[in-house]
Amino acid sequence: MRSPGVQAALDLLGAVGRGLRPRKLRYFVLVFLPLALVIGLGAWYLRQTDDDLAMVRLQAAQELAVGLGVNALTRHLDTVNRDLRYVASEESLRVLLNEGSPIALGHLTLDFIAFSDAARFYDQIRWIDETGLERVRVDRVAGKAVVIPAERLQNKGTRYFFTDTMALNPGQVFVSPLDLNIEGDAIERPYKPMLRLATPVVDAAGKRRGIVILNYLGRTMLDEFASAVGRLSDDIQLLNGDGYWLMSRDPADEWGFMFKQPLTLGNRYPEVWAQLRTADQGQLHTSSGLWTWRTLYPLKSGEVSSTGAAEAAGPSQGRMHQDNYLWKAVSRVHPRQLTAHGAETATRYGIIAAILIGIMAVVSWLLATSLAERAKARELLERFANTDGLTGLGNHRFFMDQLKQQWYLFQRHTELPVGILMIDLDHFKGINDGHGHAVGDMVLQHVSRILCASLRQIDTAGRIGGEEFCVLLRGSDLDGVRVFAERFRRQLETEPVIVGYLQITVTASCGGSTFLSTDTIPAAAMQRADAALYRAKAAGRNRVELAEVSV
Repeated sequence: MRSPGVQAALDLLGAVGRGLRPRKLRYFVLVFLPLALVIGLGAWYLRQTDDDLAMVRLQAAQELAVGLGVNALTRHLDTVNRDLRYVASEESLRVLLNEGSPIALGHLTLDFIAFSDAARFYDQIRWIDETGLERVRVDRVAGKAVVIPAERLQNKGTRYFFTDTMALNPGQVFVSPLDLNIEGDAIERPYKPMLRLATPVVDAAGKRRGIVILNYLGRTMLDEFASAVGRLSDDIQLLNGDGYWLMSRDPADEWGFMFKQPLTLGNRYPEVWAQLRTADQGQLHTSSGLWTWRTLYPLKSGEVSSTGAAEAAGPSQGRMHQDNYLWKAVSRVHPRQLTAHGAETATRYGIIAAILIGIMAVVSWLLATSLAERAKARELLERFANTDGLTGLGNHRFFMDQLKQQWYLFQRHTELPVGILMIDLDHFKGINDGHGHAVGDMVLQHVSRILCASLRQIDTAGRIGGEEFCVLLRGSDLDGVRVFAERFRRQLETEPVIVGYLQITVTASCGGSTFLSTDTIPAAAMQRADAALYRAKAAGRNRVELAEVSV
């Protein structure tokens, strides 16, 4: 039996214990609730921040996607326009228009064949005389240039592209709508998207002698358009000015105007089309998704004219103004993609229930930002190391690395030709001495712009010396090197450098060669091209010389 003193002591300890438990609970609540509130607010904030950043990234990616798509289309349109002017200025065509002899007709046919094999993306290259009759026609069949015999040549005198082109002044260019090819008054199957560029030609007396027309395989351009944006957009579209699909995620939507079907964006999404048709570029978030678009105007002011036809084989509707001939590159992110991302972030941050995990998320984000900045800095340093600071072309080191890589590839696949072109500006020292080095730098930049505009995506150009440039032409034989070099040389001499009131005409001497299977070092072809370049200079400059090579 406990004594009264011991029992009193136990009672006192129990009372104290009962008083401490509520105090612990109170302290726990006072400490936990603010922490819980911080954790909740932090989780909500992180989720909102993640959603906002994801939307910003998504919007930026879609803007980049349509921008890359428009750039791809623009490069192809510029190339076709330059090629048309080059073909229309062929010496063999001039001789044929003035003499009309069978020999001249044969020479023009051979030039068309060579050009078709060099370019490789023209379905047809034609001279159509003033009556609408095809006189020379070279088709691209199974990857080869094929001359169409005289008995199969057709009269295109009633087709809109012929009548519209004949109505233009010499030097103007007709650009057709991008539509499906028609053979024998019927749409060709499988569908063959076609863009026709044509220009009238005249003889020495100024008499109209018909048109030169290039049928450009639009699928080449559309495929590159899709490839340029494929990694950034799952639903990329190309529309004409009336909202018809030229390219769509669903092929059944394409080319509705060719079949008189109301397959337009305006019919399907009128609220979206109301915004797209009135703005050259923009971004719109609606219940149908996130829409991003940019407008391309294929017609160049002062040098291109175009008309269209209401029906596939119908007459022209009249000349279109350059602002009315447009294409819309459109990217769409579907609502389910946007909803899926929101649900994913909500689930992820709902699970985050501890402040430590939140802190680690912030630390991880800061670390990722730091790594991205380091990667960006590394890429920038690499770019500086490989790029000529004045012209933006690859420098000597970069070009030689590309040459070596291509040479090693050629050793394994000698059936794929590779061309080398050496370019040296004529009398460049005189420009520096007479006008100053600042003007000389402007000349080098001018040459670089013309050179870059002539390149395909698979080609590489570099500035390897003061006024020396070199071009690596993948897939080009000697004829291809010659065509490229002549086109560049002619454009260079016809486009002077303008400095204030001063116009400086720049010319270049070019030497070309190709890789040979017997080459033992990567620079062998470059040495042959350099020797040809010296022959060009010795022969009077402003000319193209090719190396004498044997396989």
